[in-house]
Amino acid sequence: MNRARMRAARMAIFLESVDAVPIIRGSTYRQYFDSLQEQYFGLEPKVRRRARVEGRRRIREQGLESAAIRLIPIPPPICGAAKLGPRQRRQVRAEYRQRVRRWSPETPPCRKCLIGPSMPKHSWPSRQLAEQACSQQKDPGLHVYPCPAQPGFWHLGHDRRRPHNLPLKTQTNSTQSTTKPDQCGTSRTRA
Repeated sequence: MNRARMRAARMAIFLESVDAVPIIRGSTYRQYFDSLQEQYFGLEPKVRRRARVEGRRRIREQGLESAAIRLIPIPPPICGAAKLGPRQRRQVRAEYRQRVRRWSPETPPCRKCLIGPSMPKHSWPSRQLAEQACSQQKDPGLHVYPCPAQPGFWHLGHDRRRPHNLPLKTQTNSTQSTTKPDQCGTSRTRA
């Protein structure tokens, strides 16, 4: 539980312990806390004191997480913001390195072609094996291409010039308009 969520959770528990319904507004834990704090300071001073005493008692008995799990919703993701923090990125890389160790020697990791920092791409010794692996992925935007660093090896990847959810060959009529999803998942129409 991050610090902003803990603060919002404590405030929600304080309000609920005096039978006030916590009204949560905003799209981040910080905004949740601000709206709950505004509601808290709207209470009488004696009621606020009773809320703190009763709320702290509940937190000691149940724990902050279990006492506030139903009170504080998870905010929606912010479009365009960084998805992972440094700790999560390190964890993803460590899990990927574990997966690379399980790859067979016939399909080695490519040291030149990377998915991300220090994350090598999987390579196949023939196009047929790469196409077989590609068909198992169930991703219509995935295609096979030759490795630029190791002649005779093949990789799987997405074409940067088109969205990931479109297949390689789409037939569109020039008079029809096509709808492409943008980065946030909303659609925009192109003529």
